[in-house]
Amino acid sequence: MNSAIQSHAHQVEDSLQSQGIALTMGGEPTFIPAHPDAPEWNNSAMGEQKLGYARRMTAELIRENYPGALTMQVFGKWYPGEPLPRWNCMLLHRKSGEPLWAETERILLDDVEGQNDPLAAEGLMQTTADQLGLSDFVLPAYETEKSTPTGWVLPLDYVEGAWSSAEWPFSDSNPLQLFMGDSPVGLRLPLGDLAEGTMRTALTIEVRHGALEIFVPPLDWEGFQALIAFFNVTIGASEFSDIVFCGYAPKAAGDELLKFGLAADPGVLEVNLPPAATWAEYDRFLGQSARAASAVGLQLTKQQLNGAIYGTGGGAHLAFGGPSLEHNPFLLQPNRIVSILRYWQRHPALSYLFTGQYVGPGSQAPRVDEGPMHSLYELEVACEGVQGLAGAPEGELLDQFYRNLLTDSSGNTHRTEICFDKFCNPSAPNGKWGIIELRAFETFPQIETMSVIGLFVRTIIARLCQAPFTEPLHRFGPLLHDRYFLPAFLWEDVQAICDDLAAHGLAFEAEWLEPVLAFRCPSVGQLKVPGGHVDVRQAFESFPLMAEESQGANTVRVVDNSSDRLQVTLSEPGLAEEAVLLVNGVEVPFELVDGKMICGVRYKCASAYPALHPHVPIQSPLEFEWVSKGSGETMQAARYHYWNPFAPIYEGRPQDAEEAAQRRAERWQSADDLLGRMPEQFKPKLAPEFKHTLDLRRQLRS
Repeated sequence: MNSAIQSHAHQVEDSLQSQGIALTMGGEPTFIPAHPDAPEWNNSAMGEQKLGYARRMTAELIRENYPGALTMQVFGKWYPGEPLPRWNCMLLHRKSGEPLWAETERILLDDVEGQNDPLAAEGLMQTTADQLGLSDFVLPAYETEKSTPTGWVLPLDYVEGAWSSAEWPFSDSNPLQLFMGDSPVGLRLPLGDLAEGTMRTALTIEVRHGALEIFVPPLDWEGFQALIAFFNVTIGASEFSDIVFCGYAPKAAGDELLKFGLAADPGVLEVNLPPAATWAEYDRFLGQSARAASAVGLQLTKQQLNGAIYGTGGGAHLAFGGPSLEHNPFLLQPNRIVSILRYWQRHPALSYLFTGQYVGPGSQAPRVDEGPMHSLYELEVACEGVQGLAGAPEGELLDQFYRNLLTDSSGNTHRTEICFDKFCNPSAPNGKWGIIELRAFETFPQIETMSVIGLFVRTIIARLCQAPFTEPLHRFGPLLHDRYFLPAFLWEDVQAICDDLAAHGLAFEAEWLEPVLAFRCPSVGQLKVPGGHVDVRQAFESFPLMAEESQGANTVRVVDNSSDRLQVTLSEPGLAEEAVLLVNGVEVPFELVDGKMICGVRYKCASAYPALHPHVPIQSPLEFEWVSKGSGETMQAARYHYWNPFAPIYEGRPQDAEEAAQRRAERWQSADDLLGRMPEQFKPKLAPEFKHTLDLRRQLRS
């Protein structure tokens, strides 16, 4: 990272410190392999390949950065339609540096079969129970109609520095029978058979796929440390290996424990970074995760069949909060939340430039003004309400203000640009962390770019803490997509944000974000014309949601991804005086923007089902013709192919970056066969919603 950026980061931290603000930040970068063709790298959350990557990446983090850390497999949400709760490979490291687990080599950190005999589970459980003085409480656990135990169960708790157990109502004549499933024994215990008041936490040990799995029950930090210390000694004195710790991470570890989480998420491996007190710390955690991912063959981008390169598709969300609820800057002064909501709504670059493959109402992170028509007005009422509150209200009250407004069009509180799911949500077990999650952020090829984006957002929040932003919410209307799906307007907005930051003493150079613009909106071709050139650049697109459909037991809504959008720019405004640019025979209606002639071009790039407008044919390739106003002749011409110009399909994804670049380059071709002709010219059919965009789907000729 260059010295100017480092210097700016120090300035931001000094600003926050001078205001007495403790602002933590975290992130969720996502990773995929070079050839993400298996279901777990597209739509499915879990898979054996992904678990193997997570384990190897955890091993790399331990080896390079956190020797003595413990890794364990915990379990998160259980989503409808998925066979098991989603796993999370968690790395636990004492901040003091004291090892939590001394012998990493005994842990199974790959997706290979372990070498343990099933009898190893009984042996380790018996040794454990004997040494804890609890051998009378051990129970075998059986699958239904099986006579051989699947694993071993020891009811266990840690109270006031001592281990305790309890008798459960099972015996040889009434064996403990597990719920059906493929998850660890500890998740399938028949706890409903226990009398009220009976201890309901248990240590379980089993052998699965050759791995010796130790399921840790829910324990506070003191009890968790005691149990791991016990196994350090017990296993250290044995020959046991290929061990997998799973179950529950410790509760209430406070500031003593640093955690990385490598979680199964649809199509990606998601890394939950530890909360960072400063941007420099965030930068370090982000860099560590990227290097570990690279070492095991994971990357931050996905190569499309046509050579285009996007982020992973799983996002790289940012999260901001405080070191505790008592010191949370947003709970202490809720007006800071109001400032964030107002600032983000008035600056569409924060919604679109840093996000993924497509944007808009059907995306993973829609803006509040992309939902129901009443949303913006109601949010304005909510912001005014919070501003009028006396003192600092309870977090649950703030949750009532925002959670039902910041959703997607279906009411999903997670699929929204600014997410309050983990702020003070009383209905969620992990909902009271005081975290504001910003979800309109994707991965980029260079981890340094992602880190600078994090600094940019932290700078904005520092500026908003310094001076409240009170401008009313803006009614963009149709111009929101018409203007801000084009990179020229987004960059103009970035520069406006940077000017505002500078005016508040936190100068952030817009040029530090140029790699973002280059990656998200690359040039797809250039047509040289007398006196200059026509630049064609990728723009953003919104994929409309289709009607509900039944797929088996589920009701789903897919998006229509058959359209694409480009930005066309003349290098010199005067070029338009001598010639016109035609796209598929239609005159491009340029507008002067920041000294340049610019227009968006929207077109049907591919077939899809279901999709809007079945009467519109595929309009790729686009034929660009530079036509003299005097003679009416085509002087220069090119074709832009959205897809393979040589065959109906591609034979798989590009094998490497060089092949991807070749596929992109060959989709822009000179069209010498059009030179010298006198093309028929058609005036564009425009609409009030599109001042800056030519929608070719409406330019059909009978």
